[in-house]
Amino acid sequence: MSVAEFRVLGPLSLSISGQSVQLHGAKQQVILGTLLLCHGRRVSLDRLADTVWEHHPPATARKQIRNAVSGLRGVLQAAGAAVRHESDGYRLDLGDAALDARTFQEHCGRARFCLEQGQDGDARTELRAALSLWQGPVLSGLERSGLRAQTAVLEEQRLAVLEEWAELELARGRHAAVIGELSAAVAEHPLRERLVAQFVLALFHSGDRARAFAVHERTRRKLADTLGLDPGPELQEAHQRMLADDMCVPGPATAPLPERTAVPRAQLPGNLPADLGHFTGRAAVRRRLLGLTGEDDGPGAVRTALIEGMAGVGKTALAVHAAHRLAPRYPDGALFLDLCGHSAAAQPLPPAAALAQLLRAAGVETGGIDVPEGLSVTELSGLWRSWLAGRSVLLVLDDAAGTDQIRPLLADSPGCLTLVTSRRSLTGLSAARPHFLGPFSREESRELFHRLADDGSGRFAGRQEVRPDELDGLLGHCDDHPLAVAAAATKLGHRPAWSIGYLAARLADPGRRLAELRTEDGGLLHRIDLSYGGLHPDQQRLLRLLGLMATPVVSAHSASALCGLPVQRTEELLEGLVDEHLLQQPEAGHYRVLGLVQAYCRQLSCRLDTPEARESALKGLHDFYMERQLILSYAGDPCPLQPSWDSI
Repeated sequence: MSVAEFRVLGPLSLSISGQSVQLHGAKQQVILGTLLLCHGRRVSLDRLADTVWEHHPPATARKQIRNAVSGLRGVLQAAGAAVRHESDGYRLDLGDAALDARTFQEHCGRARFCLEQGQDGDARTELRAALSLWQGPVLSGLERSGLRAQTAVLEEQRLAVLEEWAELELARGRHAAVIGELSAAVAEHPLRERLVAQFVLALFHSGDRARAFAVHERTRRKLADTLGLDPGPELQEAHQRMLADDMCVPGPATAPLPERTAVPRAQLPGNLPADLGHFTGRAAVRRRLLGLTGEDDGPGAVRTALIEGMAGVGKTALAVHAAHRLAPRYPDGALFLDLCGHSAAAQPLPPAAALAQLLRAAGVETGGIDVPEGLSVTELSGLWRSWLAGRSVLLVLDDAAGTDQIRPLLADSPGCLTLVTSRRSLTGLSAARPHFLGPFSREESRELFHRLADDGSGRFAGRQEVRPDELDGLLGHCDDHPLAVAAAATKLGHRPAWSIGYLAARLADPGRRLAELRTEDGGLLHRIDLSYGGLHPDQQRLLRLLGLMATPVVSAHSASALCGLPVQRTEELLEGLVDEHLLQQPEAGHYRVLGLVQAYCRQLSCRLDTPEARESALKGLHDFYMERQLILSYAGDPCPLQPSWDSI
């Protein structure tokens, strides 16, 4: 059986059974390199075009990309891989083919496990194997600005592995063995202080003391001249050990490092957005957030709080509201950064660009360097953490796309606190404390409605009595969703002739509900649409089909019958939709779709799914319940064959 291997850790290459396969044309190579770096994930045609033509694609870009992909398919088929067309883009399925970047990650994972188990020798072996896969810069020869974020992540990981390997070798006294690789790495990254500290210690303990002191002094001057910083704790400790002629090189588990020299502080501008004048509800979560200080230095200290929930539920409003009340506890500043995780106007902010913005907001000079290109993410993160050391700063990271985006940004030093908002469950931040925001309670919905629409006399805008039953009907159609409630109250304010009951009657029609609640910025419909656009195609299809059901609650088994996928795969998709906060989970094994989301999905299914596909899905669900002897009735709104039942 032939064995295929793709390589991206160096020049792009493909070999089958040890024989190199020729890849023709720069266009095909850039497309293949992009798909390999994003293997398993969809890459849109627009992104491929921007990458190939450096953000200046010709009018025929899409056609040229399709032709190039068609040419690639023959090569990939021989390698046991395939390019799948998915939702105006492509996804690479590697099949049984090997990818050096994936093998690198596997070695890193095993090394981490060995270190956790105290098996340093096995960890060294795995780290060495991981480093041996690298044949040069990622996709060298195919440099494109559109690939910079992915290549930077891999390069950061390579440097972290190199540092961990060097630390283990130094702990064994193998100083000369690491000099060559550390020298090359320091030449590429002269401001990466941990590398420099390891390099000077290796030189010093190998007998080249003069060079060790010279490298340290050169780095100290470069930090001062370029960035206005003193050396950090690791470089300081290395210098102190050399001065003391201390031959005990620290191992992986070192004693606490000395405190770094104080850095002159720049005046920090306060850039928190204005607080809402009508902030409503969330009393329990507010109390928990305001109880955080970031000052505890114990093992269970909470320095990152996550605010998670579906689109438009008020995460940013709560974070800003809490930040204004927490800010006096953080005398060195309160910073806000929009990460654009779910934005129609911008792509998610890459970590390097986010760090550059934070450093500029903090007043740290970068010497005129083009920060994203001039410094790696690891160097920028180190600079950011160096600035944070000894300071008390509050940081709000709004609309995070995922864990990888925010991990380098976290202000997790003692005395600092980071508030993160996201539509996704960021399970990768195990040390962070999550706070989930769902729809309002009915009492909170009433309070928000009255704040926005009541003149204070118990009458709606001075025109009519607010009848509790009509108001509850309206709020029920809004699912007690804060953005929907606010939109309804605002709409009534602009429709003097409308009563609450009249608007409630209009909202009773699921087919027009979201349109009625649309606001100038698109409202909830626009936000749900952005969340939907970020889903895997299988998740999108399942969510659309859930819109056809006459009940908001589904189990993995009934959803499996609806979408025609195995139960295990269906459950994975449902759990993923819970993580995206597009489904709720009232109890284990059952999932609930909010009425407004279900109305959106029903409209989307009627637009995107064929009548045959909808009929087939509902027939599968019908058969599932008939097998369990449940009584079904049928309703025809808005698509044929909608089953309705009383229990799941």
